[in-house]
Amino acid sequence: MLTVIKPGPQLTIQDLGRFGQRHLGVSQCGALDSDALRVANLLVGNDEQTAALEITLGMAKLRFERPACFALSGADMSANLDGRRIEPGWCYQANAGQTLTFASSSLNLRCYMAVSGGFALEPVLGSRSTDCMAGFGGLDGQALQAGQQLAFATSDFQWLNWGAKLPRRQGPIHYIAEPREFGLSPHLKLAFSETSWQVSAQSNRMGLRLQAEPNNTALSHTLSIKSTAVAPGSIQLPPSGEPIVLLNDCQTTGGYPLLGQVIAADLPRLGQLRGGHSVSFMAVTLAQARHLNQQHQNELNRLRLAMRYRRESC
Repeated sequence: MLTVIKPGPQLTIQDLGRFGQRHLGVSQCGALDSDALRVANLLVGNDEQTAALEITLGMAKLRFERPACFALSGADMSANLDGRRIEPGWCYQANAGQTLTFASSSLNLRCYMAVSGGFALEPVLGSRSTDCMAGFGGLDGQALQAGQQLAFATSDFQWLNWGAKLPRRQGPIHYIAEPREFGLSPHLKLAFSETSWQVSAQSNRMGLRLQAEPNNTALSHTLSIKSTAVAPGSIQLPPSGEPIVLLNDCQTTGGYPLLGQVIAADLPRLGQLRGGHSVSFMAVTLAQARHLNQQHQNELNRLRLAMRYRRESC
């Protein structure tokens, strides 16, 4: 059992998401940094899609009511267990009564905490992810509150003193340009990739809002389109000229022109961008996107194999 003493700004239950339901108007949800979730779960012997805690901005406080094996991954929020420094990317053992506290990170936005066996929650539409907008999944369909408790599922995993991290790709976010014109001029589309953007503090799990320099109107327009399908990674362009990169909790259709689609390999990077961060975008071909996605998949596969070998040799 894990007790939430202090949830911080947003503490939710997330797995890899809710798939196959968008035709019903159901959002994907799930961990915004799926790489970090996978690593945390692998470290404690869980299946990669096991539900874990997504800690946004930090400043949370949790108490273990019984012994547990746990791991953190993603943002380094200077966590400590009864005063002992807890590093992201490592496996730890907690005793009953110990308290885990989080500060915050100036570099990244989200940290994931996996517990061996996972949390004992019933799936909704095939996922335990919290959909705060629709009010289902997770625990009561909302962000966790002080005083709530989460039960652990049983696990035969034996604690290992090991760590693992995935290399983070640096540089611009890669996207495939939208082939439909929607009335947008080639000059306007080019201006998007040539502009250095800043993440707005108004961003949330639905979308990453971007801002350019003050008085920059290069992408402003007066166009509207019929609603079209969108998904996490879709880059919308409102009339203000300030793009929105849709994230996991986004709607299933939208009425803004689209600039493109962020490639799958770079989606986890978006989940760690916080207000004030600078970000740029680079258009790639479909063949280049496939190559980058395959590189990312190969990195995941190498990590899985290395951890499997280490576990079997212990």
